[in-house]
Amino acid sequence: MDPSVEKTRMKFKQDSLSGAVEEMSVDWRGRICSSKHGGMAAAVFVLGLQAFEMMGIAAVGNNLITYVFNDMHFPLSKSANIVTNFVGTVFLLSLLGGFLSDSYLGSFWTMLIFGFVELSGFILLSIQAHLPQLRPPSCDMVTDGADCTETKGYKAMIFFLALYLVALGSGCLKPNIISHGADQFKKEDPKQSKKLSTYFNVAYFAFCMGELIALTVLVWVQTHSGMDVGFGVSAAAMAVGLICLISGSFSYRNKPPKGSIFTPFAQVFVAAITKRKQICPSNAQMLHGCHYNVSSHVPATSADVSNLLHTEKFRFLDKACIRVQDESEASESTWRLCTVAQVEQVKILISVIPIFSCTIIFNTIFSTASDFLCSARKCYEQPDHKKLQNPSSLPSSHPLHHAYFCRPSL
Repeated sequence: MDPSVEKTRMKFKQDSLSGAVEEMSVDWRGRICSSKHGGMAAAVFVLGLQAFEMMGIAAVGNNLITYVFNDMHFPLSKSANIVTNFVGTVFLLSLLGGFLSDSYLGSFWTMLIFGFVELSGFILLSIQAHLPQLRPPSCDMVTDGADCTETKGYKAMIFFLALYLVALGSGCLKPNIISHGADQFKKEDPKQSKKLSTYFNVAYFAFCMGELIALTVLVWVQTHSGMDVGFGVSAAAMAVGLICLISGSFSYRNKPPKGSIFTPFAQVFVAAITKRKQICPSNAQMLHGCHYNVSSHVPATSADVSNLLHTEKFRFLDKACIRVQDESEASESTWRLCTVAQVEQVKILISVIPIFSCTIIFNTIFSTASDFLCSARKCYEQPDHKKLQNPSSLPSSHPLHHAYFCRPSL
């Protein structure tokens, strides 16, 4: 490895541990970025991945209950449970993707690795849907459901393996796509900050357009050409997205991983509990590391975490910043003495937990909407009803409304 690259990484790691790291980005070889890296020209490639990945996963997720019920012959209630478990797994694995990116791999390598994982899942789903020997015997679940054979054994194993490869890949991609695009802009540069706002608008529009195409064109392909072709188109869309990502490799600004993000948080709680009998000083400047913030009372615009100002909420955590011995900073370990910036990061994390919790009920209800609309086909295909051709396209009004009526100005 290039000695300069290794020196850069070691310096970044040391500064991260001390809480005084400045925003720094490296290129694909680990060297500090120059002015030719980043910007909207690099972010466009990330937008391509976002649009095509959403196109592939939305087409599979919204029409999955039709495939599970009609082709794999699972009962309707079990089919709905399989789909909701799949969607829930995708979003839960976003935590894993963010952790791996921030701690060990970086956003680019996380997207590249798990992008191919998701692609392999799409391909395996397409192969199973195409080969009759990998599916149960053909049967009409609407009229002869009691006589249909449910998928079991190795066929079910292949199906769930493919399904959760898609969930693993998509889940680990989601938190990194938008953040990697945002990393292409310098937050401290006013011109770059304005372009960053434009990027978020375009990213949301690309997200909605990818979902809209999935719920109309790709679902139509699945219905009229077969699920094997539909899954194959999703795989092709994912492959195009990966090509977009790789095409911008030489122009990206990459944030180096900083090591485990849980260690600093754990240190705050351990230090606060250890010093729970201590009394917080009335003057916040007496807390360890608070001298970083005394220069200005105006909130900093830099991405430097050491610019976080001390706040009065969750005061019990401030005990982690109390220095027991009036000696050198090395007298106490990082598990007994933390900086104000480190504590403030934990406070921010705790503050967003209620916001996250408020979305649970909404998403619980929303996740069943597409399943209900698709399962309505079972009723509409009875002899006394006109056949509903594309039930999975019914939720397409959602991304259309968001893309047109709720779109931010570009």
